[in-house]
Amino acid sequence: MRSKLIFWDWTGTLANEAELDKAVCLTMERELSKKEDISAEQAAGRYQEYLREREGTWEWHDYVTHCRDLGIDWRHCQESNFGKLFLVPGAGEILAYAHSRGYKNVLATNAVRKVIELRVGFVGIGHLFDMVIASDDTRALKGEGKHFLRGLRDMDGIAAASFSVGDNPVQDIQPAQQLGMRTVFCTFGRDLTHYHSAHISDNHTERVRAGFRIGKLSEIKDIL
Repeated sequence: MRSKLIFWDWTGTLANEAELDKAVCLTMERELSKKEDISAEQAAGRYQEYLREREGTWEWHDYVTHCRDLGIDWRHCQESNFGKLFLVPGAGEILAYAHSRGYKNVLATNAVRKVIELRVGFVGIGHLFDMVIASDDTRALKGEGKHFLRGLRDMDGIAAASFSVGDNPVQDIQPAQQLGMRTVFCTFGRDLTHYHSAHISDNHTERVRAGFRIGKLSEIKDIL
């Protein structure tokens, strides 16, 4: 029997990471400063230059490789800041509700697998996902559509009966619409997503015509 899927975005949709990612990057810079015996300003400049070389690619999100290349411990940089990681109110409840309505939950993210599994494990909702698709699985950003294609293929999903839920027009809405999926735009995500690097566009200012717009997760119940 073919499946109805909901592709859930993570940052700005299910998780509030507004302060976490900034803290992770600052920790990486401090660790690099100590390791190389250079100033904090020099360490920050070096990491920002490293990121600029990966701008616009899925590798920009790959903390694991960043830390390996810089010679620091990626897990420590993540876990030492998990006090700044919070679920959006109602996230666990809405995932469980989706299951009760016959949908399979797919977490589709630009994060890499090791990082997203660590974070999802910390907040304790891993059991609510039927599949996780990370950027290193597809070697692409979500906006290219490969996350959605993989989920539909591997979960035998019906595009017209499936949803993409997210806060980013370019990453969550446009590629799903191109595949014939239904879309839910989370207007609250802009306040929960702040990149550490100012030169990276977060795409949240792009105009979007999603099938539905919601101001809080619980409103999805009326859509499903």
